[in-house]
Amino acid sequence: MAARGTDVLARIPKRSTTILTNSLGRPWGDLASAFVRAKTAAGMDDRDLHFHDLRGTAATYFFTAGLSERVIAEVMGWQEEHVANIIRRYVGRNAATKAAIVQLNRARQGT
Repeated sequence: MAARGTDVLARIPKRSTTILTNSLGRPWGDLASAFVRAKTAAGMDDRDLHFHDLRGTAATYFFTAGLSERVIAEVMGWQEEHVANIIRRYVGRNAATKAAIVQLNRARQGT
């Protein structure tokens, strides 16, 4: 049985009353600013990318790696319909077809 988020948090050693901390144990500040700095460092200032886009990117990577929409929804805390919409929007038809073929081949081979 999968652990609930509260169970996982209860087992993490406490260094601070804040969940996200920096290497000094201080609360990690503005995630949006950190994302902008990382985007600049990657030479991607010209792209219209936002911090929340990372979750959608992760979902598309999970899908192309062979995870089912149901599993992705569980991991991301989303409804399956939302995952399906993300996949339709961001994963090209060819990539979605290739991922389905890989899954079918794995199932047929019993792996």
